[in-house]
Amino acid sequence: MEALILAAGLGSRMEDLTRNTPKPLLKIKDKTLISYALDITSQLPLNNIYVNTHYLADQLNDYLEDLYPEIIISHENTILGTGGGIKNIQKQDLLIMNTDNLWQSSFIGEIEKAIHHFSQNQEIKNLMLVNSDSSNNDLEIHDKKIIFPSQHKNTKFQGCHLLRHGSLDEYPEIFDIPLYWKDCSIKQQLYGFETKTNNPHIGTKELYLQY
Repeated sequence: MEALILAAGLGSRMEDLTRNTPKPLLKIKDKTLISYALDITSQLPLNNIYVNTHYLADQLNDYLEDLYPEIIISHENTILGTGGGIKNIQKQDLLIMNTDNLWQSSFIGEIEKAIHHFSQNQEIKNLMLVNSDSSNNDLEIHDKKIIFPSQHKNTKFQGCHLLRHGSLDEYPEIFDIPLYWKDCSIKQQLYGFETKTNNPHIGTKELYLQY
């Protein structure tokens, strides 16, 4: 299994904070957002870790090459969307994480359990890590399957999921991953894996400034 940290977006929801700085390099407690994700993936049994870049890529590339030389950078001259960025690098089963969460170290063990569950259940094509104790639900889950699009929201996506190799082969080069989630849900191959760790979502300026 490999990992991809999604870091190519414009960070527009951060408003002026990302005018001169890519979102993954914004800091909380003197630590960049992308470092929170890399500190998780670096402790997992992964073959390779990728980061995709686009907006203000030179800053992010220099940062990664200096502090995380083992990371493989996947630069996108054109933004490929979340789905296209994943398809562009996927050669194995893939762990995908975003930089919109303040990742906690206790989540490492939960990801390890999710990886084991994913490897033991080949009928699962996409496993979304969720937290049903959240007060801000955005997904619907029944009998461990995710219903997408979701109407009766009873769980929250943790910003981390596992994707089976080859799942995106028939999709275009540029697209956003919710298109796949919809198709995968219809085929009843989109599952949720319950986790307890609270990884605060910080994807907007308002949420970011709370920390």
